[in-house]
Amino acid sequence: MIKAIIVALYLAPAVLVLVTTSVAHGFIIENGASPWLNTASGSRTANGQPATLTWGIVPDGTDVNDGFISLGGSDLIANLNTAFSGDPLEADHTLQPWFGFFAEAFGRWSEVSGLTYLYEPNDTGLSFASAAGALGVRADVRIGGASVDGLSDTLAFNFFPDNSDMVLDTDDISFFADGTGEHVNLGNTLTHEAGHGLGFRHVVSDTDALLMEPSINTDFDGPQLDEVRGAHFYYGDALEKSNGGLGNNTAALAHSLGTIEDATTASIGVDADTPDQSISPDATDFISVSNTGDIDYYAFTVTEESTVDIELKPLGGQFSQSGEGGIPSPFDASARADLSLTLWDTDGLTPLVTVDALPAGGIESILDFALPAGGEYFASITTTTDTVQLYRLDVSVESVVEPLPGDLDGDGFVGIDDLNIILANWNQSVPPADPLADPSDDKFIGIDDLNIVLANFNTGTPPALDDAAPVPEPGTLGTALFAIYLLLSRKVLDYPAR
Repeated sequence: MIKAIIVALYLAPAVLVLVTTSVAHGFIIENGASPWLNTASGSRTANGQPATLTWGIVPDGTDVNDGFISLGGSDLIANLNTAFSGDPLEADHTLQPWFGFFAEAFGRWSEVSGLTYLYEPNDTGLSFASAAGALGVRADVRIGGASVDGLSDTLAFNFFPDNSDMVLDTDDISFFADGTGEHVNLGNTLTHEAGHGLGFRHVVSDTDALLMEPSINTDFDGPQLDEVRGAHFYYGDALEKSNGGLGNNTAALAHSLGTIEDATTASIGVDADTPDQSISPDATDFISVSNTGDIDYYAFTVTEESTVDIELKPLGGQFSQSGEGGIPSPFDASARADLSLTLWDTDGLTPLVTVDALPAGGIESILDFALPAGGEYFASITTTTDTVQLYRLDVSVESVVEPLPGDLDGDGFVGIDDLNIILANWNQSVPPADPLADPSDDKFIGIDDLNIVLANFNTGTPPALDDAAPVPEPGTLGTALFAIYLLLSRKVLDYPAR
């Protein structure tokens, strides 16, 4: 369902004017404004770095404005309590029935990207957009409510970084309180406005439904694939929050894919491998390189000598897009950056092989590469293109099986068929009619080869027997083998010396 317009306002002196950027992003970034650089939790200096943001709800009565004029004192808490049957005497918002929907909306951005949103319960009641966030004092993102323009039309508006305060139109409180789809009306309003607070403008598409479109769409829940990609562009993927915010940019900090058993595959980034921009509201497996300075390392362990296949697949999808008021045109988010894949030895320092055979959008592969022993190996992904690229990584392992001594026919079992090969080539010298008949590799088919077969006789996994084939009794089989051994031994003793 599409209903009501959601707008975003940027704090003066910037104005809301769409400007075509030199590089298309799919998601539309705010022209002239950077993402969050300074938050209550610290500072960051570049795109792709993780960020921690606090959010909170201002006390009722706090002056709410749109950057130009005052809309009066906030009445959000009172309206939420009325609509959701909250307790007006309860000062702890976390205990109110409506609080969880706010936490889920901000938490969703945290799940899919390098963002961490934390609830800040304190607020000083200062007028909107007048002060930066401070831990234990007020949030980076302060949320209030006021009457904006009556029912429908504008549902909410939001300032861009480094402020990102949000105002909900409390004239539309019944829309927000609608429980359809687990309160998707309220959830999509909050996640959309939070997207503006991260630095994104409106985008329009005539092929796919996106969260950052100007009109709310409740046919899906939360950020869609291109919004996830946009969050990665500014704040990195969720792995950038690992290792205390150092990410997985070195072998020592590599994200582990665990032990990969024989004939199995370990995969990461699979939730971005979709046919369109639609993603599940529970999907969290999204990875990317955000720029030329971002290197992603993954560790994986094999238990024995093996061969490995590694596939690096760029993702993002093809769809149409433009900024608000523009005409959508085709956009290929799967071919934004040229990716390179490297396999590293167990020391994490010695490159074994690097592939970068294809341009942006091409799948890079390392196939049937021999790993000489068990241990922990590493794969890394880099790009020479200074923009974000979602991808999927698949690592498949096959153990190298040593041939079974005496298994001359290669069926995994040492039996009569292998003895027959010896007999058929007995007393032959170089080259034997059948090279398999010379397991001793002495270029002569004789007693040494027979001994190898007999020493391993009846080992391995017997092949399936034909129902009509006779199965020799153990005693008979042993007698027959002994007779063959004596016969062949005698022939060897009678054979002229070489």
